[in-house]
Amino acid sequence: RGMRRIYLDAGRGDEWFLDLGAQAFSGELTKLGIEHSLELFDGQHGGIGYRYPGAIRELVLALGG
Repeated sequence: RGMRRIYLDAGRGDEWFLDLGAQAFSGELTKLGIEHSLELFDGQHGGIGYRYPGAIRELVLALGG
């Protein structure tokens, strides 16, 4: 209840299928009416530097920026 923001991201080709887990978790949050963001990217588990700007944006928003 104290969370201000939930942000999920994953690479569509994640070797450990975390993209599927993120999508399933997002679906459950949606069913519960819990606001959240999910971003799926082309790529795998590693080499995620290009995803940092979106994650940092979400962090700034969560901190009230």
